[in-house]
Amino acid sequence: MKAVVKQAPRDGCMAVVDRDIPVRGPGEVLIRITAAGICGTDVAIWRWHEAVVGQYAPDFPVVIGHEFAGVVVEAPEGSSLAPGTVVGVNPQVGCGTCRYCGLGRPTLCDRRRMMGGHIDGGWTEMVCVPAAQVFALPQGVDPAVAPLLEPLAVAVHAVMEQVPLRAGDAALIVGAGPIGLLCGILALEAGASRVVITGVAADAGRLELARELGMEAVDVDADDPAAALGPEGADVIYETSGNAAVAESMLKLVRKAGRIALIGLCHGPATFVTTPAVLKEVQLTGSRAYNDPTWRLLMKLLPQVAPKVLRLVTHRFPLDRFEDALKAVAAREGVKILLEP
Repeated sequence: MKAVVKQAPRDGCMAVVDRDIPVRGPGEVLIRITAAGICGTDVAIWRWHEAVVGQYAPDFPVVIGHEFAGVVVEAPEGSSLAPGTVVGVNPQVGCGTCRYCGLGRPTLCDRRRMMGGHIDGGWTEMVCVPAAQVFALPQGVDPAVAPLLEPLAVAVHAVMEQVPLRAGDAALIVGAGPIGLLCGILALEAGASRVVITGVAADAGRLELARELGMEAVDVDADDPAAALGPEGADVIYETSGNAAVAESMLKLVRKAGRIALIGLCHGPATFVTTPAVLKEVQLTGSRAYNDPTWRLLMKLLPQVAPKVLRLVTHRFPLDRFEDALKAVAAREGVKILLEP
């Protein structure tokens, strides 16, 4: 089979190589990949940006890709995952024995392994995955949405678990990338009275898509989001951009007793005066990836949001053009870009 492999810890060093089809071990599911997504982490691994890849410790060579989905080929005896079942994959594997895994929060596990980072991932044709990490799509859901489940899980964790949005809340989404748009979709689904999403001039296409999905879009290069929000500001802010420059502005845009979810990974120093956070009693909460219960919640929400989530897919590339796909992501072209074996 073909697989995209990172061969060494430096810029580039990725290639499509021939590999043996994996042999399913006890408790594993053999999956034929139908499509895989690309995110900024994959670009960072490709270019080997230490600020990002420092959280991974792969043994080389390693197959890249943590956003992927496919069809079951083989499953353990007695499994409900029959051959031909369309599935999404939770690529985060906790140790299962530490304090945080015991609390149902493997995203905090010190021995956490990420497929496509620490261990082989899904930019390939076939992969073996522990059965507990595999989720069948609900009946009637378009199977094309399956490769978008991993980034959707990130948004579900933020909007439904870490900083839950209450019906009637006004929400501000900082950043119009895929995670920002997914947070906006979920905020509307949760009953937000309005969702304002911000981007820059280069995000014009993404901001237009946000409008089509029911959000109010603001180009911060041309307009002030404070004017769009009004004097009271937002009840909840979801920061997805990872831009250090927005830290202080968020404290101005959030209303009293407001909540801020920090989702984007900021790799530079963020400086702000804490006094407004104290005087407004603002809650700042980090939101990292997702946990096992997140995926079960995601599956309940999927029938309602899948049609909107699918609107994010703008480009598809064959596996052997992975570098073109990575360049497109790095250049902020389109919204969500998929690789297809």
